[in-house]
Formats: sequence, structure tokens, C-alpha cells
Amino acid sequence: MFTNKTFTLEKGLIVPMENIATIADCASVIEGVSRSRNALLNGDTKNYDWDSGYTCHQLGSGAIVVQLAQPYMIGSIRLLLWDCDDRSYSYYVEVSTNQQQWTMVADRTKVSCKSWQSVTFERQPASFIRIVGTHNTANEVFHCVHFECPEQQSSQKEENSEEPGTGDTSLAGQQRDPHALRAPSGSSLPSSPGSSSRSPNRQHQ
Repeated sequence: MFTNKTFTLEKGLIVPMENIATIADCASVIEGVSRSRNALLNGDTKNYDWDSGYTCHQLGSGAIVVQLAQPYMIGSIRLLLWDCDDRSYSYYVEVSTNQQQWTMVADRTKVSCKSWQSVTFERQPASFIRIVGTHNTANEVFHCVHFECPEQQSSQKEENSEEPGTGDTSLAGQQRDPHALRAPSGSSLPSSPGSSSRSPNRQHQ
């Protein structure tokens, strides 16, 4: 595609400097459950709560997969894990150019992770990025609010200057007890962040 912008090539592929995991750049979420398609890529890192604004998958089944518009040479990504309470997650990240061969670029399966996550790795070709949750201290679902590739340093400083885990402060402040919450009936989501894994009859899986 014709462009007036200068760009860097490595092994014949563009090395992106700006976030190319956006709807405007024709990226899409091809696996993962959300009330709003491509919510993961809409750039909204403020408006999320117990019921909306995140993309998720059931632990032990599936993943969250982002497809970029074309193969790029990438060496970093950044994600925002759902953080309206004090839960933590574990996960790993893989990249691929064909959805057949996958290369793990981050292994955080033994780490307790909260809120913003910066992942850097050796630059390599990728058109698919797969995020696989392996643990959640609150229930059996992995919830991710925002994804960008490559990591954007300028916006990170602004977000880190705020209180971590605020999300939607009005809602989070009123409903801190996740056991008192229920997902709306008819939800197609595996489980809302407020659903407890301790309940023997968990709904919305």
C-alpha cells in the first residue's frame, strides 16, 4: 500500500514504531469472548468494569488471539489485565505467522501478574499473537482489557501516574466484594470477573 511515511524494513518486513494492533490498522481479535467485538483493540483503557470492557477465555480452554493486518517484525507487546479488584493472573504469550507453528515469547505461568504488563522479546516475524491465561486467583477465567503491539512507551507514563487498578472507580468503589456480584442473565461470557470459583454452581461458563 502506498504511504508517505518512512519505515524500517528488517528481513523484508516492516518494523512498526506505532501501535499496529488497532481496528484502524485492520487488526482483529479472532479468538476470545467479549460483549463487544475487538474491544481489546479499541484503545479504551479507562472504561471497563465487572460486566464489560474486557475480552476473556476459560482457563484450560482456548485463548485470546489477535491477528495483525500482515506479518510484522515485532519485539514487544503490552496488555492491561482486568484489575478492578486485587486478583492476579498467570499467562504465556506466543507468536506465529501461520497459526501452525507457534513460538513462546513470554512465560509468566509462575508469576503473579496484575494490571499493566510489558512483554519484550527478540524481534521476530509475527502476524498472530496468542495470549493464554493459566491462572486466576479469583475464578477460572482470564480477563484482558487492552492489547497493543509494539508497546507504546509514551502512554504508559500517563497511565502509571494514576492509581493502579482503578478502572471504573465509581463501580469498583461500590462493589469491591466479588462474591456479591452476578453477571447479567443471558450472558454469553464464560464468567464475569465477579463470579467466584468457590461456588459449586458457577454460571455463564
